[in-house]
Amino acid sequence: MIGSRLGDWLLRVYVAAMVVLMVLPIAVVLLTSLTADAYLSFPPHGISLRWYLDVVTDDAWMSAVTVSVQVGAIVVGLAMLIGVPAAIGLHNARGGPATALQTFFLSPLMIPSLVIGLSLLRFYETLDVAASAFSMALGQSLVAAPYVVRFVLASLAGVDPGLERAARILGSGRWRTFRKVTLPLIRHGLIAGALFSFIVSVDDVNIALFLSDVHVTPLSVQLLGYVQQSADPRGAAVASLLVMVAFVLIFVCDRIAGIDWLFGIRKA
Repeated sequence: MIGSRLGDWLLRVYVAAMVVLMVLPIAVVLLTSLTADAYLSFPPHGISLRWYLDVVTDDAWMSAVTVSVQVGAIVVGLAMLIGVPAAIGLHNARGGPATALQTFFLSPLMIPSLVIGLSLLRFYETLDVAASAFSMALGQSLVAAPYVVRFVLASLAGVDPGLERAARILGSGRWRTFRKVTLPLIRHGLIAGALFSFIVSVDDVNIALFLSDVHVTPLSVQLLGYVQQSADPRGAAVASLLVMVAFVLIFVCDRIAGIDWLFGIRKA
């Protein structure tokens, strides 16, 4: 009894410590972005939103935001185009080949993104492909597509096969059955996959660093270059905005499907 209580107490302390370690750096950045000083300082000396106003009125930052949104939209489209058919095929496949294919489609998550970025840079140089929003999105979609595969597979696992069979028996074709029966049932996985693909694209810096140039610079690369050259709180303000965007998108996922479902704790 005492040993069990002690174990529960130690587990709670450990979880609380991990939460603090994860949240504390974000809290420091958020508070630093609100400082009234002209330099990075913590704790902040006074509260001001001037750095947020500077960011949203600066053409360079807004241009980087535009590039990130464009690239993110393309990444969502490519990831869905790759991930949804792959997930459906993997769901219907059986045996060793299915396991091998699933490992193949999820393998980009196990490869360092720096390696992917450098490999794509050399590949594009060989083909003389100039930097563009599409070429960058193509690289990021390699990392985003596995999330779509994972979420759609989780949704398909909760679909009753009898519903699809009933539709086929009643004369519905494969495409109509998918569009009218399967697609509405896996919509949570589709939405979650799309949102996570956008988050991956906006937050990515390793692949974007290799595939960007002065004319195509996403927000993550712009932020990296800025914090290396400047010590004012604009960088903290941009980082805080990125955290807020990610939080809002995760909150939307939670409202739509539930965080516990997204990470496999609960079935769809």
